[in-house]
Amino acid sequence: MNPLLRWLALRGLKGRKGYLSFALFIAVLGVVVGVAALIIVNSVMTGFQDAIKERLLSSNADIIVMKRSGNFYNYRYVERKISRVPGVVGVEPFLYVPVMVTAGSSVAAASGSVRGCYPDKELQVTDIPRHLILGEWELFKKDKGGAVIGRILAENLGVTLGDKIKVISPLGRKTPFGIIPRTATFRVVGIFDVGMYQFDSSLILAHIDTVRQVFGFDDTATGIMVKVKDPERVREVEEKISKLLGDEFIVQDWISLNKNLFSALKLEKLAMFLILTLIVIVASFNISSLLMMNVNVRSREIAILKAAGATDSFIIKLFVLQGLVIGIIGTIIGEVLGIAVSLIGEKYRLIPLPPDVYYLDHLPFKLHITDCIAAAVSAVVISVLATIYPAVRAAKTEPVKVLRMGES
Repeated sequence: MNPLLRWLALRGLKGRKGYLSFALFIAVLGVVVGVAALIIVNSVMTGFQDAIKERLLSSNADIIVMKRSGNFYNYRYVERKISRVPGVVGVEPFLYVPVMVTAGSSVAAASGSVRGCYPDKELQVTDIPRHLILGEWELFKKDKGGAVIGRILAENLGVTLGDKIKVISPLGRKTPFGIIPRTATFRVVGIFDVGMYQFDSSLILAHIDTVRQVFGFDDTATGIMVKVKDPERVREVEEKISKLLGDEFIVQDWISLNKNLFSALKLEKLAMFLILTLIVIVASFNISSLLMMNVNVRSREIAILKAAGATDSFIIKLFVLQGLVIGIIGTIIGEVLGIAVSLIGEKYRLIPLPPDVYYLDHLPFKLHITDCIAAAVSAVVISVLATIYPAVRAAKTEPVKVLRMGES
């Protein structure tokens, strides 16, 4: 870069005090606020996506396989076929029963679901065994009358380890007096906390053989849960399983099961990025106004430069460089501020959320380098674009006319 060009640009920004200095401060501040807002909001939206995805994958399978109609009696054969599919690392049949849950003599009740599982295979499919906050998974394996329940469900029922819970299923048995709901009693041997309200507040894990026995099921399953090696490439494995099993089965991956949720989050992130970019655009008006004032105030200096041989392109570069400096300074400060707020907000969980509404207990912040780069590039480009009109106006300055006016 031409040293003279750089010196003149910096001198033009810091040379005069008063209103121009205040206008410069406002122009930089506008860029700072815009960039910081972009980074903070993008980190929140990215944090929501990643946090929900992480909790969904830790508490549920990557792929669910269910039969379209009829009882799923041949689940063992299907399990063996799925386990041989490349990319599959875990397979577990499950039995799902919706229930109402009560504890002891308390009148409090909660709606929930019992999922019959194979404790040895659960470790291969979900991370629930790793999220136990009370109890041990090894004890659950040995106790066929035990159950592992979510933390929020345990709090709502007022139970802890060793207490008994009673579950009532609407899938009752037929009698001469009508359908009588089936009931079962389990002893709490573990309490988990996966961070997802819908699981922590309603899910009960029990041995699948015990669930079949107490609720009157034959040797059948509701479906099969599948864990894949790379959740981001789950679609490839899903297609292989669908092709292998045929139209008799429904195969759904975690992306399709939560398609509406993640589509909404992506759309909101894009909308917020576009809306907050308007802040930077408004700041660019300040930059344009500042440079226009500079053109008017320094018209004599511009005329002298042109009289001394400065070309139109040199004058244009001079004012574009001034706008670029404002944009870069504002962008750097805004990046530092936005990153600092995001890191502090996530570390100290500054903003709590109602988990029954937002799935999460605090507002998550997660920085992605691409979001920071996008905010920086947008701010700098908009700042440079704002200099075009003032720069062209400055280049059109007529030295003779301006200098004669100065003499008169």
